[in-house]
Amino acid sequence: MNRLFDRLRFESLILHLVLLSVAVHRADLRKLRSVDRKDVETNPLTNSVEFIWSATTVAVGDTAVLHCSFDAIFQQLSNANIDWMKETTKAAAAAGESSSPEGSSVAVASGRRVVVEDSRFRVFRPHNSALSVLIIRRSKKKDAGIYRCNLSGSSTRHKYMILNVTESKIEAQTSPATMRAKIGNDVTLWCNATGYPKPIVYWTRDDRSRQLPDGTYQFWGNGLQVRSASESDTGVYTCYLDNFVQPIVTYKFSLMVEDNPWNLDGFRMRFDSKQWFAHDRADPKPVKTKSYLLMCEARGASRPQPLIRWYKDGKAIRSSKHFYIITDSPESKSNKASSTLVIMNFLPRFQGNYTCVASNVFRMKKLTFYVRGVESEGQETTPTELTVRKKEKDRGAAASSHLTRDFNAIPTTDVQQ
Repeated sequence: MNRLFDRLRFESLILHLVLLSVAVHRADLRKLRSVDRKDVETNPLTNSVEFIWSATTVAVGDTAVLHCSFDAIFQQLSNANIDWMKETTKAAAAAGESSSPEGSSVAVASGRRVVVEDSRFRVFRPHNSALSVLIIRRSKKKDAGIYRCNLSGSSTRHKYMILNVTESKIEAQTSPATMRAKIGNDVTLWCNATGYPKPIVYWTRDDRSRQLPDGTYQFWGNGLQVRSASESDTGVYTCYLDNFVQPIVTYKFSLMVEDNPWNLDGFRMRFDSKQWFAHDRADPKPVKTKSYLLMCEARGASRPQPLIRWYKDGKAIRSSKHFYIITDSPESKSNKASSTLVIMNFLPRFQGNYTCVASNVFRMKKLTFYVRGVESEGQETTPTELTVRKKEKDRGAAASSHLTRDFNAIPTTDVQQ
């Protein structure tokens, strides 16, 4: 029962469409008869504007498809064919694109057969149908113009169609090629595309094995938004513009996610000192066989906290019987990270240039201590030295294991101030 009801509704819809088509064609016929025959014969192209059925625009190199249908009266004409003609316009005649004089017509197709000598043209005609489709592949500028389809056997049944063929182009307004963002902030890379046909826009990372900020590997849209930027978002992003006619246009954008500014300070202390001194001072000088301390401290709300490493004359220092490294855990102080190098039992051979290097994924900074001269032995151990040694013993377990790795030399990366 339901199927019968659906079928009746479908047939009713078809009947309405047929009646509408008949009404439209009758209106066209009345218009045609109202035009003076002499005017049509002397200036057919001008008067044909009243009968324009459709207008199609394609890009150079694209495929043009023109439809023509006479469903309303086709059943009245047995064995009727639909023919295609191209009108010769004044511009085409002047440009030499057509050998026919202005106002004349050139046959393109008859029924299911293409008559124009151009392999780019095809015609499609479904069986027992009043529909004809003219297909022009790899369209050229000379293909533009007015096309007319005629129903054979009827002197008045024809329709005009305009085909425009434009140059294909892709244009874009984009964000700067290099962008910087503070960690935790939002940033948007954008690629606003225009042109004909209208291009589609999609994004990938330059390293396609890495995910985009939204967790995918390809994003469709003009703007790529990076929310709460992190160090993993640093990299190169590629925007692709494709209109399926022109070669794909690409734009590359470099995004640098920066941490908050931080500074690196250095201090030095002798075993008997009561305070820390600036790293660039020559005093206090070490005392032979006594402890000497160098400290570097990174201050600022950096994320992630920098790692501090020590070098002597370009060679990495590891904790040993001569050197001991004390590192403050970054978790304990959110705005400070420090590392102290304790030179145990200072000897003349320990003189040299000591460098601390602080770095995270965003930047690197370094300070150099010039340790020269050794004072004579003979001073008694002071409470200050005893306190330092007790601190070294108590915090021995806190020394970070990653600081004991062997590095061949001080990193040569440019220091960002």
